[in-house]
Amino acid sequence: MKWFWRGALIAILGSFPLAVVCAVVYRFPVPLVGMRSGVDAIPAALFAVLAYGILGGFVVQGLLGGLGGVVAAKVNREVSPATDRMCVVLSLLAASVGVLTLVFLDRIIGPW
Repeated sequence: MKWFWRGALIAILGSFPLAVVCAVVYRFPVPLVGMRSGVDAIPAALFAVLAYGILGGFVVQGLLGGLGGVVAAKVNREVSPATDRMCVVLSLLAASVGVLTLVFLDRIIGPW
């Protein structure tokens, strides 16, 4: 259970830098504003993650990251630095699924 909570926290906190990377490299949707990209979009992307998180995104990211933490604990049956690293990697990888879903949501369901 400890690994679930650890993975959930990593995924939720990791959503912020992942969104910044998406905004700088490609684009990121900002509520009530639209798609923003580039370095100028960093504050807007951070606000967007907070807004989407409050609306339920933190639950989704937490569940995805928690799953990554549990998988890391199952693969490495002992507590070690390798388990910690794998928990971080898998949790951030799971969190990137949620962030990238937001980035490409208009391609999936159409413009919003």
